[in-house]
Amino acid sequence: MTDTIMNTSWSSMHRDQYINRLKNETFDLLVIGGGITGAGIVREAALRGLKAALIDKHDFAFGTSSRSSKMAHGGFRYLEYHEFKIVREATTERNWLRAHFTHNVRPLTMHMIGAESVGIPASDVKLGIRIYDLLSNVFSSFKQYGKHRFYEKDEATRIQPNMRIEGLESLGKFYDTNVDDARLVIETIKESVHLGDCVAVNYVGAESFVKQDGNQDGKIVGVSVHDGISDETFQISANHVINATGIWTDELLPNDHRKIIRPTKGVHVVVPANRIGNVGGIGLKSIDDDRTFFVLDREDITLIGTTDTDYLDKKNGQPNEDLGYPYCSKEDCDYLFKSVNFLFPEAKLTYEDIISTFAGVRPLVLEEGNEDESAVSRKHAIIDTENGLTTICGGKLTTFRKMAEELLYHLFSKDKSLAAKVSRKQKKKNYSKKPYLINLTRAEWDKFLKSEQSCLPDLPSTILEYLYVQYGKGAMEIIDLVKKNPDLGTPIMDIHPFIPAEVQYCVDHEMVYHLFDMIRRRTEIFMLVNHAQQYLIAEKIATIMAPLLGWDDNLKQQEISTYLEHIKNTIWF
Repeated sequence: MTDTIMNTSWSSMHRDQYINRLKNETFDLLVIGGGITGAGIVREAALRGLKAALIDKHDFAFGTSSRSSKMAHGGFRYLEYHEFKIVREATTERNWLRAHFTHNVRPLTMHMIGAESVGIPASDVKLGIRIYDLLSNVFSSFKQYGKHRFYEKDEATRIQPNMRIEGLESLGKFYDTNVDDARLVIETIKESVHLGDCVAVNYVGAESFVKQDGNQDGKIVGVSVHDGISDETFQISANHVINATGIWTDELLPNDHRKIIRPTKGVHVVVPANRIGNVGGIGLKSIDDDRTFFVLDREDITLIGTTDTDYLDKKNGQPNEDLGYPYCSKEDCDYLFKSVNFLFPEAKLTYEDIISTFAGVRPLVLEEGNEDESAVSRKHAIIDTENGLTTICGGKLTTFRKMAEELLYHLFSKDKSLAAKVSRKQKKKNYSKKPYLINLTRAEWDKFLKSEQSCLPDLPSTILEYLYVQYGKGAMEIIDLVKKNPDLGTPIMDIHPFIPAEVQYCVDHEMVYHLFDMIRRRTEIFMLVNHAQQYLIAEKIATIMAPLLGWDDNLKQQEISTYLEHIKNTIWF
């Protein structure tokens, strides 16, 4: 199976072939929306032998699924609202991901503060962490990474020596995980394409539904779509159409259907590692309004976020900005910096410390009468319309597999002929709880490096480690590209581990069409490279991509300009 995923291409250079399949075949499922929810659904379908198609009007992971806090976590703060079922699902799914997407989902030490100002009562820290890990471990095949611990004031100040000690009573330690959210989406879709009879194409947007016999009130039997690349409109036929469009969910529902999405904006600010002085990740409460956010260690950077504010104008019910292009504002940054600088008095963060910022919009399920954005549940919902559209919305990045499984069982209960296509073994719940094809354990990676020692390219350990974390088994193929052409191993920028071979790998295997796709979602370059240097790396990567994708100089410059305009909007100073 490893050889299959390494040798099978899923590339925009073969896009015409995929489009022809969409035009000419009838699919068991057509999933609209290429975020983590849609990706999870097609993986479930592929594992069970169903024919599935996945489309997105933008790139895969364009929306919320590439704009999270970059964590697979259980949602510690949901305990405050007694969302025990959600925490149970999320912590157990987090543990499964850590076990089966090993290279990318890596443990992160977290601390909760028992304090009066920016923390929660010390007794709540102890109770909350114990419940959090209990829900994760009891009756679970995959356990929490390590044991939690609690530290009284004196020991807590030794663990977090740079943190304000006034009002500090205790510190609780537990574990969650870092993850590249967009990479998780891409690998999930890529696995679906390689595992089964699945077609996945980006930049194909749903425009209207095709009804049986042309009857306006008939059952949906397909979708009329617009190909944003060829500017062509055509129809895709499917027995079941799934709306998994996240923050755009309401746009696909009938006009008379009540709105079901409450979009809230969350922003993140990235600064250099050790600039703040935190040790591990820290959960804290804003000194302005008691809302929880995090300061997260992530190799060479520290990630601060996220905020939680309504994204709809309360007067007219319309989004405050474009749903696809939210940005961190000066006010958002000031809000985060104020509490961080209070908790770490020596940090004195300013705008000059910012490497990058990004923002996302969460597709929360609307709860009538709930005024507090932070208290909105992360439950998911599955909704059927009379004409046969099935919508899934809400939920969390971490619970995508569980959501997808429930969606498939929901379809099986409605359509016995669909269920009959799946074997008894494939129909078992948790059937998809198996390692990703791309998964590579640390022991396997070390064994590979040792076995290849005599012919391993002359790559620094920092680059080898980066390739392992980012690409898993794909790193082996990237190294093979460098073997064949050593120039592909020369760093694109001296102070970062990015190399041309990974750009070629992504073009060959990951449906890259635009420069934006490469920098924003196939890699984390947008987040890790200082905004002042983005013009330089954009130029260098576009130069590598141009001959691979057949760009002329005009198109290359257009790709660079489009990307840099986005970067310009992320920085206000």
